[in-house]
Amino acid sequence: MEWTAARIRRFREVGLCLSQEKFATALGFAERTIGNAERGTHQPSLALRHALDHAWEKTSKAQRDRFLATDHDTTPAIPKTHPTLESLELLRRTEASDLGPGTLEQLEELVDQLGREYFAVPPVTFREDVLSWRRYVARLLDSKLTLRQRRRLYAIAGWLSGLVAEASLAAGDEAKPHCTTALSLAQDVGDAHLAGWIRGTQPQIALYAGDPREAVSFAQAGRQIAPTGSATLVRCCTHEARASARIGDRLGAQAGLDAAEHAWNVLSQPLVRSIYSLGASYLPYCAATSFVWLSDPANARMWASQAVETTGDKPEPIGSRASARIDLAIALAQESELEEASAVGLDALDICAQRLTLPTRRRIEELLAALRPFTVPCVVELRERWRWISS
Repeated sequence: MEWTAARIRRFREVGLCLSQEKFATALGFAERTIGNAERGTHQPSLALRHALDHAWEKTSKAQRDRFLATDHDTTPAIPKTHPTLESLELLRRTEASDLGPGTLEQLEELVDQLGREYFAVPPVTFREDVLSWRRYVARLLDSKLTLRQRRRLYAIAGWLSGLVAEASLAAGDEAKPHCTTALSLAQDVGDAHLAGWIRGTQPQIALYAGDPREAVSFAQAGRQIAPTGSATLVRCCTHEARASARIGDRLGAQAGLDAAEHAWNVLSQPLVRSIYSLGASYLPYCAATSFVWLSDPANARMWASQAVETTGDKPEPIGSRASARIDLAIALAQESELEEASAVGLDALDICAQRLTLPTRRRIEELLAALRPFTVPCVVELRERWRWISS
């Protein structure tokens, strides 16, 4: 329902028979906020409209009947006695909607905001927040909507589903179904950016589930649809490189890295701290991981060192900063430089302890596996630190 000022006031006075003070208390808002909404001084916020929708769902039949009997905001039907009038009536019906004018804009802004918050919130907490918003969007889809509004809500639901998938992967939980939902919604609305982004998430899920060949297929599918100039395309290329390296395909890995570098050079979107964007160290650390998995410590060390230098004290995501150091530590271990490998590994543990995710855990386990044959004190210290952090 579109909550106009008049409707809010009539809902309170006629439908619920409440004073403004009691109405505000029931909704969980200040009385001044309700007063402004009823006078039309300010447009009701998304949160207030959300609360009004909940209150409407809880009303009795008698309360609804009282309210609807006085609801004159609905345009009366035009008698179908003239072709022109019939066309006007058809247009009116196709444009009729229960959605307020600012709701979609605020929800699209919310999707961007959640992308920026992703790296600052624990994965499980983040997922629950996103799921609550996705449930809200699902309720809106039951409303009367124009075709354009429904398409935009589908896209919003798709992005939220993609965020749920990312958070589930980070938490070590099932993520595939969320990708399936997001990809279906992307295809329904023809959103290549969303579809490409999901195709960039699927390779990571497959890779950490132990199926690098499927990861290659997902990444290649993403490269076919991700828009040129997007971070999404860069991500799909790097995931193809990493997955190819995991199966020992050096040519495939190098082709993926070359494609990623080309896609990076034509990026048209700014680099920001968001799950939808990339950090400045992204390409070097992906290259480092690829060469670690190809058992090429010289190249891995070169790229990992560059990634570490690029991150420095800049606000790079924790996962990127930790992964760059883990790759460097593994490359050093492959060259039997145990003291330096352990020192860099301890640095990585200190970083990832702030936000420990499944991918980071797996990378640390790789480092410990590379150091398993050694029992020197520095390696023992690294193992003990990891045991303490992961307990």
